[in-house]
Amino acid sequence: MKHLLKTIIVFTSIVLVLSSCGYKDIDKRFFVVTIGIDKAENTDKKYKIMLKVAVPSPEVTSEQPKFIVSEHESNSVTGAVRMIKTKLSKELDFSHAKMVLFGEEIAKEDVSELTDWLIRRRDIQKIAWVGIAKPNAESILTMNRITEEIPSNALFLTFGNIGTDSVYILSERLFDFRKRITENGLSPILPIIEKKGKGEREYFEVSHGAVLNNEKIKLILTSEETKILNIMLERMEHADIMVNKDGKEFFYIASEGSKVKYTIRNEKGKKPAVDIQIRISGIVEEELEYTGESNFKEYEKMAEQQVKQRVLHLLTALQNKNLDPIGFGLSYRATNFNKNDWEEWLSVYPDIDFNVDVDIKIEGTGLLK
Repeated sequence: MKHLLKTIIVFTSIVLVLSSCGYKDIDKRFFVVTIGIDKAENTDKKYKIMLKVAVPSPEVTSEQPKFIVSEHESNSVTGAVRMIKTKLSKELDFSHAKMVLFGEEIAKEDVSELTDWLIRRRDIQKIAWVGIAKPNAESILTMNRITEEIPSNALFLTFGNIGTDSVYILSERLFDFRKRITENGLSPILPIIEKKGKGEREYFEVSHGAVLNNEKIKLILTSEETKILNIMLERMEHADIMVNKDGKEFFYIASEGSKVKYTIRNEKGKKPAVDIQIRISGIVEEELEYTGESNFKEYEKMAEQQVKQRVLHLLTALQNKNLDPIGFGLSYRATNFNKNDWEEWLSVYPDIDFNVDVDIKIEGTGLLK
């Protein structure tokens, strides 16, 4: 009996501590689903902060989801959020904010300070998706897509293979983006979300990626380069590989699995090099020039040579901009235990050689013989 009485007293004390006057019921909260940050239109201010707030409905209807985009221009994110609160009747709750959008102009200047604020906030999920909005965050936030069941749901389904599954989509979460900004030897990457169409036919497309230094965009990747980067990062098993012949599309391989390994060689008396091994298996999904027979060995050789060229093209473009989203520099630092490992890598990377070995295995031609 005494034990039971002690237990009741302990739980009662915990409840009294947890129940403070600062707590507000769910019906007195506005849930922020997406955060947008653009360059301020007012030249005296730095940022235009926009919060997309979901307006809950008491019952399920076939109507499009309702939302509010509240905004304020300020020199700080904190100041803008405080002023946005004065325009709303309920407390802002960031626990459901699953997407952060940087406007293109902001991403070309500096996003490190903004990322620092996002990480410091306890109520913002660190697994939230991060992206660059083109031409600006406002154009994506105010978009009201017919297919959305809840506000910003189209964005949430686009990333992380939850909905669509595409090798051209470069998904990036807030915690990893922050790590890439602060870690030497690993360049930040972000997807570019571009508005397309007008009126009822407006939509967004995610087929390009951007590579940043610790502050801003340094290189915008083409859709093909974005696909190769996704393969190099082993973020996507399924990919389409186009093979050309005489300058024209010849056939496509549907990849069903890929593995990438690399080794950094820095031997005394020899030029530093990175040895990269890429293993891809798949089937011939489409032949644009039907020959009546499939010579697998010839097809594999053609595909291997062209994939090797595309990988080398991407690596060279990144090297010329002193960017390293794959993390060669981080691996170098992890295997060279000295105080000047980062300075050594900075001197080595601009002249390092890339040796790429591609092995493609065609396992069949689908349901055709």
